[in-house]
Formats: sequence, C-alpha cells, structure tokens
Amino acid sequence: MVAGALFSAIDAPASGYLAPGLESTGGMRHLCLLYHGQARRGPWTRETLRPYVACVDAAGKPTDWLFDSFLFIEFATDDDRQLHYFAKGKPQPTIADWQWLADAWFREQSGVNGLEQCVADIGQTLNQPDRRVNVMITLPCPPTERTDFGALPGTDHALDFSHEEDRQATLRWYMDTVRKRFEDGHYAHLNLLGYYWTGESIPEEQRSMVLWTSEYLHGQKLKHYWIPYFTGEGAGDWRKLGFDAMMLQPNFFFEGNGGAGRLGRAANRAKRFGCGVEMEFDGRALSSEAHLQRFWDYLDAGAVYGWMNKSLVGWYEGGGALGMLLKQPDKYRPLYDAVCQFVKGSYTPRQPERFPPAAALPSRYQDNLALASKGAKVIGAIDDGKPGLAPERMIDGDADNYSGSSGLTWFAVPGSVTVELPQAANVARTQMLLFDLDDRYYSYRIDTSLDGKTWRPAVDKSAAEARGWQVDIFAPRAVKYIRLTGLRNSTGQPLMQVIEFEAYGDVKGSEKSKS
Repeated sequence: MVAGALFSAIDAPASGYLAPGLESTGGMRHLCLLYHGQARRGPWTRETLRPYVACVDAAGKPTDWLFDSFLFIEFATDDDRQLHYFAKGKPQPTIADWQWLADAWFREQSGVNGLEQCVADIGQTLNQPDRRVNVMITLPCPPTERTDFGALPGTDHALDFSHEEDRQATLRWYMDTVRKRFEDGHYAHLNLLGYYWTGESIPEEQRSMVLWTSEYLHGQKLKHYWIPYFTGEGAGDWRKLGFDAMMLQPNFFFEGNGGAGRLGRAANRAKRFGCGVEMEFDGRALSSEAHLQRFWDYLDAGAVYGWMNKSLVGWYEGGGALGMLLKQPDKYRPLYDAVCQFVKGSYTPRQPERFPPAAALPSRYQDNLALASKGAKVIGAIDDGKPGLAPERMIDGDADNYSGSSGLTWFAVPGSVTVELPQAANVARTQMLLFDLDDRYYSYRIDTSLDGKTWRPAVDKSAAEARGWQVDIFAPRAVKYIRLTGLRNSTGQPLMQVIEFEAYGDVKGSEKSKS
C-alpha cells in the first residue's frame, strides 16, 4: 500500500547560517547581551565587565579577548513601566521614562562608559591598545494603544501613538538622542553599530513600523538587529523587515522544551532562515543540575551542528551569570573555560552522542500540484477567520514561516481535510510538513479519489510516530481529491497541525524540475 519512507534518499541542505564577521553585520561574531538600567541590576563597570571583554585566568588576569560586541538592553523602568509593549491596566511610560532610558546607557562609571574603560584597560594588558568593540542599544517600542504619551522636549505637540507619524517622531528623537550622546563621548574603543528591536515577535500590524525604523537607521549609516524567540512571528521575514542581522532563540534552556532535540530543530530553522543563533543560560545553571546540563547541551550542539564556527552568535546570560561562574571556580571554572573555547571555535563537545545529525530536509519541486496559487483548495479545515491559520496555509508554498499560532492549517483529530486539485492529474507522491517545533508526533492516513466519492488508500501511517517532514510514494493514479485523515497527536491536543502539503506526479520526472 505504501512504498515511501520518511526522508528516503534525500540530501541534507548546505549550511545556511548567517556567517560571523560579515561587513554587512558590522563585523560581529559574538554578541553579549548586557541588561542595564534598573537599580536591581548589578552595574556594568570596568571590573564586572572584565571576564566578558576578555578571557581571564584564575587570578583574574586577561589572557585573550572574548566577546567582540555588546548589546545594552532594558525592558522596563524601576517602577515597572514597560518600554517595549503595552501593559494594560498598569502605569504607562512617558517621555520622561524614554529620557531615563537614553541617559541610563551613559552613567559615569557603568554602561557604555564602563565598557570603554574596560576595553582600554585590557588593551594595555594584552598590548593591543587600539582594540575596539561594537555596541548596540535597545529601542523602546511605542505601542499603538498609548494615546497620551506627552510632548517631546522642546515641543508642545501631544503625541498619540495610534498615529504612525507620532510613533516615528518619538523613535527618531530617541535614536538621535542616544547617537548624539555616544558621539559626544568620543569613545576610542567603541563603535556604535546600531540599535536593537526589543519585541521578540513582530505581528503583521507592527511591520510597517519596523521597516520604517530599518530605513531610518540605514539612512544614518547605522544597523538594525533582532533576536526573536523560537516561534516569533516574522522571523523568516527578517531581511524583508530591513534587519541587518537576526539571531534565533532556541528557548531550550529555560523549560527544556522538546528535549535536547530542540537544539537540532533550532539549527535547522536558523539555516532555513539564514540567520544566527542565540546561546542561552542564566543563574539557574549554578543552582539546578538540569539547567547546568542544558547549558552544556547548547555548547555541544553548537559544535555538532556547526553554529560555533559558521554562525553569528548571540549570548543571553541573564545579567551576570557568566561572571558568577568564576566565584565558584572549583565547580564552574570548566564551564567558563568552555565558553572561552567556544568563542574561539576550539570547543570539543562532551556528549556529542546526544545530538545526532540534523534531520535531512526533502527536496521540493516546481511542479507541486497542490498549490493555492495554481487553484488548489482545502476543504474541511478549521476556519476561525485568522489569516495565519487559514485553510489555504497548508498549500501556500511557504514551509519556513510558521509558529505555534500562524503559518499552518489545523483540523480536528480524529478528522480529515481534503485537498482538491485544480484538475485531475497523475499523482504518485505526497509530502507534508507536520508541526515540528517541539517533540510531538502524529499518525495519519491518506486516500485519493477522482470523483470525491470513491476513495482509494494511498498511505497508512496509523501506527506511526510521524514527526516533521513526511515523504510518501505510492502507486501512480489519476487524482482530483486527496484526503488527509489525522488520527493522533501525541500531546493529547485534538488537532492535526499541517504546515505544508504537496502532491507530485511521476517522481523521476519531477527530478528534472527541482527548485
């Protein structure tokens, strides 16, 4: 009945990571996030920054440079006024809070000034006094719900963020204010590369604002950067949004979502998006064996899947965790040394067996018969009016841009959807991408029909644990309708979640038109 097998005779794609050190990304290789601003955060002074700017020995003496780039980031004020999203029912930020943020980066002995002093000190120790590192600064985000923000300094125009021109004016003021403060500092060891978009997901209604920001920064010879979460909206469109660099969050360290295999999926997703990868850990690595193991997993996975040397890498360390490793050298010095080795590209994985080769992706062809753009239709899927979950999402040709709540089609399990081809055609192969951003699996059947009444079995995976891409080859037959029946979702959710569904005629003939 079924002659096909998952990933049968399909070659893995070449690495598509965003390479480190590119001129287009400002030469960045390893970007460290520094949470700075609120009083509860430890100050980033020349001393606290030392083990970040350089690898240090047991006596604290620098032995070599470490991170080449730093992102100063803050989300909220001391009284919890959120600076990057609208927090309904809570006190809202005003222009005074945006001014506070712009000033926070330039405190006398910390922040940007602390970094300048630290690089100068270490440059003398390493006999490289001309060393410069890169700096990025966080952007606050003006939410459309904020209609009474106040007036910018020196003006009497009351800003209403429901109007895009007011949002643009406020962001322009902030970017210009920070840039002037930086220029006035005449820093000998720092380069201001650009700004960071703080929201970790970009829904459709925010895209025009992001694109405007990118265009404005480029006009100022500055760059725009982003680090979305694993399923963040817009991640696959980061170049279209004008970002110069993007690093994807695997989001594995925190809850262990998807097991260690999540890191392999992150590698595949980063390659498909042509982006970098973020390393993630925080102080829990020092208090929880599970979290400590997960951070070792990130290091191992980066070496096994190639992002250690082939990708731009961001480093989230929770606001001081890397420095904390050195305060318990007997237990955590090896982990600090491993980070230094990773940054230098010389780290050897401790448990590579935990990370099998990333799953091969199927070849995709130009002669896919089941495309909405060719007139194919989906019948029977859930249609709740949300464009990101519309029935035709599973036949839109886009197998890259999806999350847990967009870019896919869903229907009840047990239950079926039918793909109606624009006209009857010879079909011998189907392939589909099932939701694969965690470790869930499905079982299913596929039947075909010429008249929509009499059905012929094609694929039976009712006992399978089907994950990710499924490639199924069966006896060629004339087909007008293809029925996909979902039987099981291992999570217990009564849903079948399909990212993309494709149908092809003669398989050998399709090889001639591979895209």
